[in-house]
Amino acid sequence: MRPRAILAVAALGAVSLMAGGWGAASAQATATCTWGGTPVHPTGYIKYTGQGITNTPSTEPLPFIATGPLAGGCSGTLTYHGVQGTGSTCAFGPFEAKVIGLHGVVRAAGDNVVGLVPALLYDKAGNVVGSENPQVLTSATEQNLVTSCNSPEGFKEGNFSSVIELFG
Repeated sequence: MRPRAILAVAALGAVSLMAGGWGAASAQATATCTWGGTPVHPTGYIKYTGQGITNTPSTEPLPFIATGPLAGGCSGTLTYHGVQGTGSTCAFGPFEAKVIGLHGVVRAAGDNVVGLVPALLYDKAGNVVGSENPQVLTSATEQNLVTSCNSPEGFKEGNFSSVIELFG
């Protein structure tokens, strides 16, 4: 099976799991924002600051920075300073990040499921205050991601877009 076909099948499965209630927490959103543009015009930027992520499980945590402009119900620039867990691959792996630039949010945590990386957003008391649903598999990164994940250096940087829901 070709890498694109594998990614498509895995992404479909991830979407099915999220639709069935396995994704980010469901609550009534009081604000919806975009982070890093749209899937057609992604302006968010992610960069792994150490070893890039590959199709081989990592032997150590993988630090990254993700940043981009906020729009819609939010404004400014949002930045994650995070780490993907040991054992992560391009297709799967948990992450946690310090959040800078989104009022009331200090931390994010989620799981990569083939380029769909749903995350919960937390306030300083540890309460879930929102969700974030980025899309890394965009037309701007798809070929780079597939090629890079198969290389020893791994995927080091690319674009993304995301939708953020804040609960109130």
